[in-house]
Amino acid sequence: MKEILNRIEIWFNEHLPKVLADLNPGATESEIESLENQIGIQLPMSFREFYKWHNGQQGKTTGLFYGLEFLSLEGIFEQWKTWSDIIDVDETINEEIGGKSHIPGKVKEIYINKKWIPFVHDWGGNHIGIDFDPAERGRVGQVINFGRDEDVKFVLADDFESFLNWLMTQLESGNYIVDSEGYGSFNTMKPETEHFLDSVKLIYQSHL
Repeated sequence: MKEILNRIEIWFNEHLPKVLADLNPGATESEIESLENQIGIQLPMSFREFYKWHNGQQGKTTGLFYGLEFLSLEGIFEQWKTWSDIIDVDETINEEIGGKSHIPGKVKEIYINKKWIPFVHDWGGNHIGIDFDPAERGRVGQVINFGRDEDVKFVLADDFESFLNWLMTQLESGNYIVDSEGYGSFNTMKPETEHFLDSVKLIYQSHL
């Protein structure tokens, strides 16, 4: 993780320093444990180390994840609680709406799951998160997309550290667009779309 965090700092310092300035101080062990107690899930070590590095961002500039915001621990709980409450109010929602897994058997084919823990959001009800309740061919801790508009779920990486490595490999290889002022949105990657999650889907679909 130390190597990946160093790569993140080097790249953003050169290309988008205002994102680094927007990051919150690191979370404490007790703050992380508090979130774990609230959601009833033990978070992986790489995830804990990431949040000890920085506890999300303030949201005053573009997001760390190709324009999508890096959620604080408080933000994670707020987003998770919103989805959790929806399930509690409407126990049939997963039967009514459902969902699909890009690769059958990897992600449960439902709309929402209390064991999908978001760490990214797009301000429109869509997330990247960690899946602690995978389907029979999936892995506990895999990173997936989910949310209001994410009907088809993709496994973006087998674990959190692998996802960060993939992200930095994309950025370091030049797969990004930053505006001329160096602090605006950079949510376009190849193949070019207006939303990072749409690009991700096209990338993973092309791999089959």
